[in-house]
Amino acid sequence: MKGVKGHTSISKIKVLLTPKQGIDMANTCVTFPGSIINQQLDTTSKNHRRSQLKRIVHEVNCQQIIDGDEEYISVVNIAISERIYTFPTDKEMGDLAQNCEKFLEVYNYKYFFVSTEELDFPIAYTILTYKDAIQTEKLLRAIYRPHNLYCIHVDRSSDSTLLYAMKSIAKCLSNVFIASKLEDVIYAGFSRLQADLNCMSDLLNNTDVKWRYVINLPSQAFPLKTNSEIIKILTIYNGTNSIESVYDHNAVHRFNEKFAMKNGKLKSTGKKKDPPPYDITIGKGSAYGVFSRDFVNYSINDLKAQDILKWLEDTYSPDESFWATLQFNKQLHVPGVNYAGVPNRKLWIAASTTWEGPSEICHGKYVRSICVFGLGDLNKLVSEKELFANKFVHDYQPLALQCMEEWIYNKTINNIPLQTYHYRNLIRPMLH
Repeated sequence: MKGVKGHTSISKIKVLLTPKQGIDMANTCVTFPGSIINQQLDTTSKNHRRSQLKRIVHEVNCQQIIDGDEEYISVVNIAISERIYTFPTDKEMGDLAQNCEKFLEVYNYKYFFVSTEELDFPIAYTILTYKDAIQTEKLLRAIYRPHNLYCIHVDRSSDSTLLYAMKSIAKCLSNVFIASKLEDVIYAGFSRLQADLNCMSDLLNNTDVKWRYVINLPSQAFPLKTNSEIIKILTIYNGTNSIESVYDHNAVHRFNEKFAMKNGKLKSTGKKKDPPPYDITIGKGSAYGVFSRDFVNYSINDLKAQDILKWLEDTYSPDESFWATLQFNKQLHVPGVNYAGVPNRKLWIAASTTWEGPSEICHGKYVRSICVFGLGDLNKLVSEKELFANKFVHDYQPLALQCMEEWIYNKTINNIPLQTYHYRNLIRPMLH
């Protein structure tokens, strides 16, 4: 990075960040035409990976940042604060994707590392987005494999150019589609959960990909594990869900009274709710999880699940209680719910999130009490056991997300062995 040592002399310049800058894709071992996913693939004869790091970000040394070099990170933070970064707009993203060949080339969707193990274990994703096609595309590209399946839900109240961009991108990738029904997502409202359910229903109805798990994500997440590593972990889980589920006495107010929309926000009506059906305990957990196919089918099609869902419609943040409640109540006999006693929160490996608190450190900034990760957080993140990190914002300390892109790319091309002891140790009590 020019001027990092002498950062005080850096003048404000505009830097347009696109994925093509400096990416050496020569090490790719499998090539997929963007419009074809159902074909036989020879993944062995081309499996020649070099054990070396690739520099994707040339403006800084990402490895020093990820290694946690505090002095270097401090200098870089000062330097980037004096720069102006610009990004493609939603319309520009959509316009580019009108030419699929060009889009797939510019954003490197033609080259992937895929093992036979991965091909035999397809997974599905839901991505909820409400702004910034550029960031949604970054997440999609990081997790994209032509044999998986991806549903993108675009908030109905978003700017029309976002839907234009995502539809254009999905048109270029036959295993990516926009949810058939779009919701106007309100914070803490039922529509947030309904958006995920709409995508999951579409995924179940898809007959092209026999996915085994669904992972639901916000567009501001980013993977901490490669596709190969995720498959190894889910193979260990072997149908068990990864859902955060606890009973939280402090959260009782969320569901013992009715909530309704008022002036665009969810407000308590002060009216008490009747007890929940089936003598269940309402659980509390994350909106994000890793769900087996059988669990998703149960959640959408089982009568008891639908009754529980209906009961939760007028509660606060049902996206944080529906999955957790199905997980918490073993008497429902929900597929993939395997534990003795009470749910083990450690089995929840979906997302690493730093919540604001006296014992937590966030080197970025807090938004709604959640850390938006900065450069100083990467060293800790790369050693986390969770599958994803939530959250990044593409134009806040933008090199943080860029360095994560470089890091996950290098993990993929070098096929670094995954230490599976932690995950086997988590699941072992479920096997007895």
